[in-house]
Amino acid sequence: MADTFKPWVWAVFAFNSLFATIFALLAWYTFSEFKRVSSEATVLVVDRDDWVALFRGAAVSAFFALLLVIIFVVVSIYYMVFTRVSLAHPRSRYGKGFLVAASFYTAMHLANIAAQFWSFTSAMHTWTTVYHADFDRALLIATYAWGFISAGSFLIFAVMLMIWPNTEVEALEHERLSTAA
Repeated sequence: MADTFKPWVWAVFAFNSLFATIFALLAWYTFSEFKRVSSEATVLVVDRDDWVALFRGAAVSAFFALLLVIIFVVVSIYYMVFTRVSLAHPRSRYGKGFLVAASFYTAMHLANIAAQFWSFTSAMHTWTTVYHADFDRALLIATYAWGFISAGSFLIFAVMLMIWPNTEVEALEHERLSTAA
């Protein structure tokens, strides 16, 4: 009996990696854009260094999210490929539970960072409309949007792992019943 759920899990897993990488790159570009604008701005109500520190904190958080995603990907690939125990096997409960927990943790961390970038939108709107700062707000919007998309993808992966049917158990039970008859 073929496991038709497995390709979908691997596809979501691949998209997790892609989305998180896009989010990390956008976070870095948003931070670079903000540094450029804050160094060129002539009239600011608040201290530039404070704003740079806020954006640097968000960029550092995104860097740690990238590290977390890399660790998650390496551990997941190791478990899903090299342990030789399918995630649909009953002996894989610990590994499957670990991957579900790690996926939930990564999703919450990514959502937190995306919300941190989202919190800057009203300030950047004021900077661009009132002070005519040349800040690319679309880049900021893309950054937090990809952050939320990435978090959602990790949540989907965790749910898919939780509902993955135990096809090997069903096949073994079917075989046991057919030989008993």
